[in-house]
Amino acid sequence: MESGCEQILKITDRILDGGEITEEEAKALIRTTDEDTMLLLACADKIRQKFSGRSVDLCAIVNARSGRCQEDCKFCAQSARYDTGIDNYTFLPEEEVMKAAQKAKEAGADEIFAYGTSIMRDAGNGPDFAKLVEETTGVKVRILSGTEEAYYSYIGAAGTPGVLTAVVDIGGGSTEICMGFGTDVGMCHSFQLGCVRCSKQFDTTTARGLSMLKKHCFELFRTTDLMEYIRNVKRWIGVGGTVTSLAAMIQKLDVYDSEKVQDFVIRQENVTEALKKLSAMSYDERCRTKGLMPERADIIVAGIAILDSLMEYLALSEITVSDRDLSEGLLDADVLVPNEPK
Repeated sequence: MESGCEQILKITDRILDGGEITEEEAKALIRTTDEDTMLLLACADKIRQKFSGRSVDLCAIVNARSGRCQEDCKFCAQSARYDTGIDNYTFLPEEEVMKAAQKAKEAGADEIFAYGTSIMRDAGNGPDFAKLVEETTGVKVRILSGTEEAYYSYIGAAGTPGVLTAVVDIGGGSTEICMGFGTDVGMCHSFQLGCVRCSKQFDTTTARGLSMLKKHCFELFRTTDLMEYIRNVKRWIGVGGTVTSLAAMIQKLDVYDSEKVQDFVIRQENVTEALKKLSAMSYDERCRTKGLMPERADIIVAGIAILDSLMEYLALSEITVSDRDLSEGLLDADVLVPNEPK
């Protein structure tokens, strides 16, 4: 049996020769003894010098929206839950965003990533806007297809589970469903069903309007082969503001807590009950509902109606909430480790 020292040197040589470390080996290194720790650090530094040199990458962001984040990270001034004295605003004007991107470029930023989702896919001038941004700032905007959005949402939420998993992402303009095993993604579907889009199309304050919305959902679901794929799915995950808000409301959280939201299980009866209660409330009553951010009060009913329709159509008894979604998926599978959606 190899000693810890021998194993570290063996893995180091393999990686320096272009090989990879296995998951089992990585887990074993976590248990490195105190006497071998300095060797492990030295080998890690040797690998770093070969593949990354002596330079470091710095990351900077521009707050397109400031001070109204629904998260409860106590170290961050952006949380809407605390008075931190920062400037609060919704979205910066287009000119300011472009100016900031140009300034970053001039300061030496070698990589700026920009993405567009449903609103840019559907807008008649979406490609023209993306071209304008690139001509003005040099930053290329990648407009994600519905399939790509579903893929990256899946990667962000599912990670690498050992069971067949499906991820549902209810956004503002579209809803994506993606199924896979680990990072091996199979079926992906994108529907023009979003909490903002459907709030404009249907009157979610009336029973008739909700009935029409659910009928519309069913009609779109029937145009796909969803039923053929879901039989063996063992784990359903929901991401996006609708499901995270619903998880917070069910728990009646005074302050949004991502740890309590992450992996929270929402049952079908929870969804149906929430839809009934929220649709009967006035806008002001929804604004005062524990767990619901005021800016979602006018779109939450449509979002929950979409979720209720999907769970009813697929006969899902429950869905697990993830606070990780599209952003994390893009970072993991496109920015840090480029990977083409399948």
